[in-house]
Amino acid sequence: MKTSKDVYNRIIYDNKYDPEEFMIGMKEGSDIIDCPFEEYDPEEVPMHSILYFKHNEQIVWSRNPQIDLIFGSVTKKRQKEIEEEQRLLKQKRKKKEKKEREKLKKKQEQKK
Repeated sequence: MKTSKDVYNRIIYDNKYDPEEFMIGMKEGSDIIDCPFEEYDPEEVPMHSILYFKHNEQIVWSRNPQIDLIFGSVTKKRQKEIEEEQRLLKQKRKKKEKKEREKLKKKQEQKK
């Protein structure tokens, strides 16, 4: 599997990627934070602190579980597992958003 440094460099130098569309998930103390790609400074935060890269809210590279949609350096079986995980996460997010909208609508109706 490619390293976080490989992915970082690919995003910078490959014209098909827009760095503004990426977030970097990294360890900061005991927390995990998302940092806009362009705000990440490899001089301040070492590459081994990077846990994942997101492109438009989708994880495209992750150290654990191993995901690599940038280079495709995982097995086809793992790739299918990743796609299924992403699909389930998307469904879960949509259900949560729907519940929140329904809850808000109910609150608004109660106020009337």
